[in-house]
Amino acid sequence: MIPRTKERAFSRLDRVTATMKRVLAAPIGEIARAHGSGLVSITRVEATSDLRSAVVHLSVLGNSQQGVDVVAQLRAQAAELQSILGRELRTKRTPILTFKIDDTLARADRLNRLLGTPTVDAAGD
Repeated sequence: MIPRTKERAFSRLDRVTATMKRVLAAPIGEIARAHGSGLVSITRVEATSDLRSAVVHLSVLGNSQQGVDVVAQLRAQAAELQSILGRELRTKRTPILTFKIDDTLARADRLNRLLGTPTVDAAGD
């Protein structure tokens, strides 16, 4: 057996989740536009190592109610999205999809606002 001289930079799971993100982007955007929910983007996809399930994290431009509506619409059409994914992935299993709102951007915005406001009174110097 020939020893490996170079390790792969990304694992198979990383490549599969990147493909899932690419394949799901267009259908998720179409579903959001069809229901008037605004701009939706996939921030990341987390899949189990056996590819039985995956969590799709979404960022929704708009208010929190639009985010809730988008997740509800995607849950209702999850079987169709899994079918699209199954045709493109070419893996033994197609993951069961779960959708969640990614609040990373909101938390980062809150931190920026907190860091931008002075905490020490300048008049006290």
